Parts: sequence; structure tokens; C-alpha cells
Amino acid sequence: MNQPRILVVHRRSTYTETVSMGAFEPFRVMMNQGDPLVTNFIAAHDDHEKAMASIRRALSDRQLNFTWRYNLVGIDPDQFDLVVTVGGDGTVLHASHSIGDTPVLAINSSPHTSVGYFTAGEAADFGEILDKALDGSLVSTRLFRMEVRVNGEVVNNRVLNDVLFSHDCPASTTRYLLTHGDLQEEQMSSGVWISTATGSTAAIRAAGGKSMRAGSRRLQFAVREPGPSGGALDLGRATLVRGFVRKQETLTIRSKTSAARLYIDGPHVAIPVDFGDIVTFSGGLQPINLLGHRSQKNP
Repeated sequence: MNQPRILVVHRRSTYTETVSMGAFEPFRVMMNQGDPLVTNFIAAHDDHEKAMASIRRALSDRQLNFTWRYNLVGIDPDQFDLVVTVGGDGTVLHASHSIGDTPVLAINSSPHTSVGYFTAGEAADFGEILDKALDGSLVSTRLFRMEVRVNGEVVNNRVLNDVLFSHDCPASTTRYLLTHGDLQEEQMSSGVWISTATGSTAAIRAAGGKSMRAGSRRLQFAVREPGPSGGALDLGRATLVRGFVRKQETLTIRSKTSAARLYIDGPHVAIPVDFGDIVTFSGGLQPINLLGHRSQKNP
């Protein structure tokens, strides 16, 4: 790769976010008291700051041109040759919605507190990992994404992990009509998880789903805490509660809830869904190219 254009996208530590939101005083009191609630926050912050310094140093030592950003407002990652994320899995998910074909190299900046499923390694090894990424010797894994439409209009076609359809209040019941192939069922539950293969090891697995092979084009769905939907005259529970959606298929939810939400790849992207809205999910969409993904190291 000749004169590569590199974009570095980093997260902000919980400590930094807390200070920026004006909650520093109670945080400082707990720090001075040695409260265990904040101990990990401080350690993770220190690890993250050291990681960012190490990554900057490695890039500068190689005399590479790079752009350093916390967010992607006003910038197109696909104008670069490589995107480096510094943080954890949430940082990759945040950046992935803006990335098309550009390869992504994810670095875990705080391995003591972050799982780093997407990451290729830690900051201490960044120089060696970067060299392999730039000379093309780092394996690339294609992770297929999901498209979500509301009433026929695309609201997101780069969902990397999962979507939760639920009432906007977690204590409220979610009501909807679920359709998969020739099967259709009216349900009430605490919501429905829809996941890519990449997201199958996360929340949907905790809800009773199954892990899928990295790189699969299929989707998976799992109904959370299904309840009886027919009232006192029909206390039977839902039967269409788990399944797989092949690439050429779609899963459809028609909302019977007037204050529902689609939570896409976490809590930060929330799409409102009204009563009667039709939401469709399809998989096998444009993959993200993740370099050095750990599924290649631990098949």
C-alpha cells in the first residue's frame, strides 16, 4: 500500500465522558474514598490513554499520514485506505455504520475491561500488526451486515451486530405481528432480537439463540420472554420464538405498539416505530472487511 491514507477512530473513556458531562464532583469523591465502583473506570482510562499514545507514536515513527478523530461527523471513512479503531467492540460498531469497503483494523485499548471480539490485538503490538495490515499479510474476514426497513424505507443497511425491537420503556409489554416465511403469529413479549452471524455470540445468545459461523449471510431471531397473547380465553404461549433467516428471506414485524423502538447495534441508535408500522429485516448485505479478526486465530 503506497502512501496509505489512515483514519484513526477512538473512543472516549467512561472517566472522560463522566467529566465532560459535569458529573465529576461525585466521581471525584468516590475516587478519594477508594470506592470500588469507580476503580475499574480509572484503570481503564489509564490503559486507554497509554494505548492512544502508543498508537500515535507507532504511526509517527513510520512517518505515516493519519487523521485522528473521536467521531465521524463531516468525514467519509471510505475516502481512506485503512480505518484503525482504538477502543473496544462498541467503537467498531459505532464506526461500522459509516464504513463501506475500507478495511478496518481494530485495537483493544483496555483488554482488562473490554472483551474486544472484533479486535486484532492490543496497543503494545500495534506496530507489528499495522505493518502486516499495510503489506497485505493480515487476514481479512468478511462480516456480512443487515438491512432494516420501516414501511419500505431503508433506515440502516449496515447493521453489523444486532437489532432489538421493543417498547421504548423496558418495563412495558411489546405487542406485534411476527412473520417468517409462511408462518405468522401475533405475540406479546419484552421484545425481539434480530442478529447477524457476527452478533450471534452477544445478546441474542443470552436470550436463547445459537452462535453462528463468522461470515455466514444468515440472520437469526429470538423472542425475549414470550407471553400469552390471546387473553383469558387463550393462554397458549407463542411458538414462533426462534429461527434463522436465509439470505433470500426476510423477517417482518408489524407493530401493535405505539411507542416502539429499533435499537441498532446498541443503545445509541434508536429508530421510532409507530402502531401499524411494518419493519423488515434482511441479511447478507455489504460486508465489512475486518483485519486480523480473532475468529481467524481461534477457528
